[in-house]
Amino acid sequence: MATIIEEVKLINVDFGTNMNRLWIGQVLDNGDFKAIWGRVRMGVVNGEGLQEKVFPGAGKTKLEAMKRDKAKKGYTEVPTVGSPGGGVVAPAAVQSVGNGDLRQIAKAQIVKSNNPQLDRLIDRLVQANVHRITSSTQITFNSVTGLFQTPLGVVTPDGISQARTLLVDLNTRVQSRDWNSPAMYRLVEQYIRIVPQDMGRSMSVEALFPDTGAVQRQSDVLDSLEASFLALQTQKPQTPTATTKPVDQVFSVDLDVLQSGHDYNRLNTWFEKTKKPMHRSVYGMKVRQIYTVNIHAMTNGFEVKTVPVQEVWHGTSQANLLSILKTGLKVSPPSTAAVAGKMFGNGVYGANVSTKSLNYSVGTWGQGGVGDAAWLLVCQFAMGRTQSVTKQQKHGADSGYDSIFAKGGYDLYNDEFIVYRNSQVKITHLLECK
Repeated sequence: MATIIEEVKLINVDFGTNMNRLWIGQVLDNGDFKAIWGRVRMGVVNGEGLQEKVFPGAGKTKLEAMKRDKAKKGYTEVPTVGSPGGGVVAPAAVQSVGNGDLRQIAKAQIVKSNNPQLDRLIDRLVQANVHRITSSTQITFNSVTGLFQTPLGVVTPDGISQARTLLVDLNTRVQSRDWNSPAMYRLVEQYIRIVPQDMGRSMSVEALFPDTGAVQRQSDVLDSLEASFLALQTQKPQTPTATTKPVDQVFSVDLDVLQSGHDYNRLNTWFEKTKKPMHRSVYGMKVRQIYTVNIHAMTNGFEVKTVPVQEVWHGTSQANLLSILKTGLKVSPPSTAAVAGKMFGNGVYGANVSTKSLNYSVGTWGQGGVGDAAWLLVCQFAMGRTQSVTKQQKHGADSGYDSIFAKGGYDLYNDEFIVYRNSQVKITHLLECK
C-alpha cells in the first residue's frame, strides 16, 4: 500500500451558495496523486461518503496545479493535523498517543492502587467527558487515541487561537440576534473554515449559534481540541513489557480515596459551614466522598514563595474533570473571558462559600455537564499582592497586583478570589457531592 508523503486539506464555506465542501490532495510515495472530496459531514472523519480519484504518476505537479485551481474557487487551507482517511503522516513533532483505550490508559496512569471505587470513578469521568462534546457538536471522539477531532482532523494551536478571536465577535452578534447579516455570515464562514463542522444540507447560522450558550459550547469545544493537540505531543513512554507496546504518558497525576480522619473531617466541616441557603438548588447536597489529588505539573510549578496562600473551592462539571486531571486548572486565553462573561477578567476563580462553587458544577451558572454527582475542587491560591475590589473589573487586576479579592456584600453576593497565572494554583482534593 502506498504511503502519503505530502497532504493538503482545503475547505470552502459559503452561505450564498450553500457551500460546505472539503478537498484533500495527497502525494503518494509511488509517484501517484490522490484527490478526495465531498461535503463536510460527520462520516468524513473515517473517510466514509467521500469521492476520490487517483492520478497515476501525477504526484507533486498535480497537487500544485489543483491547489491553484481550488484557491481561485474560494478554497482555503484547514489548520489541522490528521486526516479523514487516517493515513496522513503528522509533522515530526506531532505523533498519536494511541496504543490503548482512553479508559485503560487513565486507569493505569491515575489509579495507583487496586481500588474498584477509583476504577468506577474513571469510567464515569471518561463517559461524561466524551458525551459533553459529542452530544452537542459535530466533533467526534476516537477512543483508541483519546482525541477529539473535527471531520478534517485535530485543529492546531494557531487555528484555535484564530477561532477564539472569531467567537468574541460572534458572541456579540448573537447577543444582538444578528443572525442574517452579511457580516455574521462572513464570521461563521471563517469559523467553520478553521473548525470544520457538519452544517447540514440547508446551512443556517441560527441553527449553529441559536444563543450565547451555543457560543460557549463552541468555546468548550476549542478547549477540548486544544487538549487533544497537546496530547498528540509525544511524551515519555512507559517501559513496555515483552508482550506490550509502549503507552505514552497522558496523565501525570495521583488520585486516591481520602479515608476518615482529620483532613476528611476538616473539609467536610468547611463544606457544611460555608453553605448559603440562597443557593437553593445545591444547598441540600452532602459530601459523599473525598479524594486526594496531586497533579504533578501543578504541584511542581506552584509558587510556594508567593504568599499569602488562600484555600478556596472551585466547582466544575463531571464532564470537565478528566481534562482537569490531564492538564490541571489553567488560565484560558484572553478571548475566553469575553465569551464566558467573566467579571474579573481572564483568571482562575475560587470562592470561600461551598455552595457558590457547587452551582458551577450543576449548571446553575456557566456550563454544567452530564454527570451523576456535583464536584468541588479544593485549591491553594498563591495570592501574592492582592487587590481588593467591590465591583466587577473585567480587565482583571490592575498593574502591580498578582490577584483580586472581590468582597461580597456590595455589588457582589459572595466573596471571590481570582489569580492570573497558572503557577498560582494547586489542586489538593476533590469532593463528590450529592
